[in-house]
Amino acid sequence: MKENWQSPLVSVVIPSYNHKRFLQKCFDSVAAQTYRNIEVVIVDDCSADGSTSEIERLIQNVSWKSRFPQKTQFQTFTKNQGAHAALNYGITKANGDIIALLNSDDMYHPDRIKYIVDAMQNKKSEFVFSGVEYVDESDRNVTNSHPVAQRYFCTQKLISQYPSLGFACLICNVSISTGNFAFTKALFNRVGEFSNYRYCHDWDFLLRSILHTEPLFLEQDLYYYRFHGKNTFETLESIAEEESTKIMTSILSKMQVEHLQNPVAPSPLNWPSYFELFLYWFNLTRYLKAPAY
Repeated sequence: MKENWQSPLVSVVIPSYNHKRFLQKCFDSVAAQTYRNIEVVIVDDCSADGSTSEIERLIQNVSWKSRFPQKTQFQTFTKNQGAHAALNYGITKANGDIIALLNSDDMYHPDRIKYIVDAMQNKKSEFVFSGVEYVDESDRNVTNSHPVAQRYFCTQKLISQYPSLGFACLICNVSISTGNFAFTKALFNRVGEFSNYRYCHDWDFLLRSILHTEPLFLEQDLYYYRFHGKNTFETLESIAEEESTKIMTSILSKMQVEHLQNPVAPSPLNWPSYFELFLYWFNLTRYLKAPAY
């Protein structure tokens, strides 16, 4: 770590796109963090709803400037480039040793970054994500009432049944959202940028990361994911299967033949017999170019 390891600089990277009405609460949740050493990098992907003006207003506020003196960067794209491009640009510009992502329609729990830094220090982890609370447009908890929220909730509850978190990640994106990602800048440099997938760029990055390090799951609900009728998953589901096939074919190919840096990552070398059985149980063999060995 370049910074004092007791208090490393955390770069909160916020990709923004047409979420003007949620920006105030999103930004407030960053300003309310109990962890102090934070910079904020905001990238607006050519929003058409007045988001850029709202962002300018928020970051020029006296209280914001007091909380983040000299520690706010704001970039606007003149052409829409996609979430992956906004993320990559923001991470590249970030100065922190730890990157914490936050989608512009979502929010952080006040202690989120504190718990993440503590976990990285104590567990020597390079990638952390947490439990999620699901809210609606008015911040009301819909975890038990929204059908998709219920599915996501159950997905995370099943994580512990697998021998390593990597196996849970192969089933689906158990982190739920890019906004729930926190990782070291060093890991990002090894894994590489977010790929140009419109729907599954988060899952792809998570899977590529587990080849290098074992993620850590914090069970506390430290991320607030908002359902508001225009979430990406609802507008892009039609291309999910095509992207998933490409991602799984690529990642399983690497797991079969490469010596992985993560010693507990799913692979036939790390998990003899179990790896092949796992692929069979969950019908993942259809993504193999050649039989697993």
